[in-house]
Amino acid sequence: MHPAFQGMGRALAVTGHLAVVAEPGAVAVGELHPALVDAGRMVALDMTSRSESRGEAISLAGVSGGGTLALLLAADPALASRVTGVTVLAPPCDMEQAIRVATTGTYRERAELRRFAAGSFAALVMARSLVAMLPDGPDRDALRARLQSLEDQDPDPLAPLRAWPREGMTGPARRALELLSNDDPQLFDVLYAALPEAQRHAIESLSPIRVTRNLQAPVELVVGRTDKYVPFADAAAFAAACPSARLTVIESLEHAVPRLGLRELRSLAQLDGVFVRMLASARSCLCPART
Repeated sequence: MHPAFQGMGRALAVTGHLAVVAEPGAVAVGELHPALVDAGRMVALDMTSRSESRGEAISLAGVSGGGTLALLLAADPALASRVTGVTVLAPPCDMEQAIRVATTGTYRERAELRRFAAGSFAALVMARSLVAMLPDGPDRDALRARLQSLEDQDPDPLAPLRAWPREGMTGPARRALELLSNDDPQLFDVLYAALPEAQRHAIESLSPIRVTRNLQAPVELVVGRTDKYVPFADAAAFAAACPSARLTVIESLEHAVPRLGLRELRSLAQLDGVFVRMLASARSCLCPART
């Protein structure tokens, strides 16, 4: 678990909040799927209903895929009015774009395709996530097991999928394989559109860029200028679409971990400022204990 958020959880507890720092198992192994949002909603509602929580206010935070989930939970109709603030580091905000980057090394900015060489781990996470969204069955189980067997730093995690035999596969699994095996930017839109509607809906439901209008609480969005997994344009587009978002760019941030050194002191001070604002916002919204 990211040490900054462990520390933030302790700091929230000191201010009088009930702090829960969660790391879903699926996120830990590089899978994002809609069931995680449902599980997160249930945990948050349970926490805010407890007598020791001092009311129903909740602060959310997360790193990378955990940040994506935090944004989605903050926009959830069952929670939005209770959220006092959201603090996220390097979250993918558009999952369709994330899959495009992972497979073709490009992202779409307005009408243009731009190159972006993401690290191989991004491709592994997108492959694991897309396969996790397939309907239950032997194809899903076999693909999921193969992807989970790969090392996180495998230099070419999509190679086993490109070589995977298609004979006898169900339609959804075959279409997912065709998308994940493609590296031609010009074919991406066609292959993405060929995915079953339910799978495309699942991908869109994991994209915070699509629910910015539902975000009522202040959002502290922290990204690096040259993130190795997520294009800066992803964060910029989210911040432009979300009126409550404050974008902080930390030059030394390499995805979720800042570089350490004398040259990075200013960046660390920026990050500290983000956490201080988050704690101040939570403190100002602290509710009295219910009787």
